[in-house]
This record gives sequence, structure tokens and C-alpha cells, in this order.
Amino acid sequence: MRVILDTSFLLPFLGIRTDEPVMKALPRLRGHELYYSELSVLEALWKIVKVVSPDGVEVVLRGLSEVRGHMRRAEVDEGAVKAALELYRLGHRDLIDGLLYGTALSHGFKLLTIDRTLTDFVRGKGYPDVFIGPDEL
Repeated sequence: MRVILDTSFLLPFLGIRTDEPVMKALPRLRGHELYYSELSVLEALWKIVKVVSPDGVEVVLRGLSEVRGHMRRAEVDEGAVKAALELYRLGHRDLIDGLLYGTALSHGFKLLTIDRTLTDFVRGKGYPDVFIGPDEL
């Protein structure tokens, strides 16, 4: 399965422990074609910069190198932007999440996420369901 990771699933690769469902899902990523967005890298760094120690910087850099070496980068194309702007206009104010959703939709990926706000919003508006949860891997 072609899967783009939500930011919470990138954090462990960058040395940041996160929610238990995310951590338990990591071994089940094997065998899937994994994608990441540079937007998720940026969002992860916004979180990391608040908690990383000077010694932790090397862990983050090694993790980023591993992500880029073992996953494919997903481009944000016009279809992704269109979907994100539609969601924003309808009231979903997290543009990064909207762009990740749009990228999954545009490229035919599944979006691995635990973000109920996003999934409930998209499903409630009747938009295509591209989501997959950790228990569905």
C-alpha cells in the first residue's frame, strides 16, 4: 500500500517519542511504500525545536537522513492545494493537515493519521476518505 505519513508518524524517526498508537504502529510500516511531505518535516521541527537538547540535534539530523533515504518525498501539487483550500474555506483551519490530505488525494495515497479532527471533518463534509489508522496497517 502507498502510504503518506502524518507528522506524528515522522516524529519517532526524528528521535521524538509520541503517542502509544503511533509507536506501536511503527513496526507495521514495513512492507508498505512510504511517503513523507517536506511540510511534515517543517511541522515536526516546530515541535522538536521546543524540546530538543543540544545533544539531540545529531539524532534529529540522522533521523531526517534516514527518512529521506528510505521514504519517498510526496510533492504538493495543484490538486493538493485545491483540496486544502476547499477544506480551509469550509472551516478546517489547519492548512498543513489540509495539504497532507490533498496530497494523499491527488496522488492516490492513504494518509496514515490519528488526527480525528481532520478525519471527522473530511468525512463529515462528504469528501473522499483517504485515511488509514495505525490499526489498519
